[in-house]
Amino acid sequence: MSEHVAGADLGELRVQLARSCLALKVFPLPGVVVLPGTPTPFHVFEPRYRAMTADALAGDRMLALATLASEEGASQDRAPIHPIAGAGFVESAQKMPNGHYDIQLRGVARVRLTAELDNGKPYREFRAELLEDVYPPGGPAALARQRTALEACVLQLAEVLPRESGAPRLAELAARTASPSLLADVVAAAVVSEPVQRLAVIEELDVGRRLDLVTGEVASVILMLSRGRTARA
Repeated sequence: MSEHVAGADLGELRVQLARSCLALKVFPLPGVVVLPGTPTPFHVFEPRYRAMTADALAGDRMLALATLASEEGASQDRAPIHPIAGAGFVESAQKMPNGHYDIQLRGVARVRLTAELDNGKPYREFRAELLEDVYPPGGPAALARQRTALEACVLQLAEVLPRESGAPRLAELAARTASPSLLADVVAAAVVSEPVQRLAVIEELDVGRRLDLVTGEVASVILMLSRGRTARA
């Protein structure tokens, strides 16, 4: 059985998410970060998270993906987690004959998990706070320099990677993305792979600093690629 919900814009989904923050379902995983505006697939197989998915699909379809503080926490019922997490909307779900689910979670916003609820359920729920981006006094327009620097890095990345890598599509998407906040998140989701760096991106509310952080990560990838090519030449 599969189902798909037609996508709403992020503004509408933020309103829905704000209501869900009174009791937000939390899916804790080691080394995984979901960034706003980006889709992420998950295979759900543990009984407690299958129950969580079923309840989400029957209700608000909202989940927060929380990063476990350590890999050992994956086997614990109430393991410590990082309080700032990416929350999203289950856009599509397919239930397998064995009860497992394949879902796609569309990142909607950053949240701070403020208090765990005693819900009597096999999975965890938290009271949460929807987090807002922090802009300089001049607003998004004041970040034109940082935005241009990130776009230039993405274009350079598209020049050094083969077309099948998806880098040219990322460059096109970056040029069409009006929001500096969303631009940083979309590029980070595609390029930043290390959990520590992805966690730094999700935790950075200051959009200017986030743009600089992601630009530095993309530049590091370009440098690594150029060194690799030089070494092979």
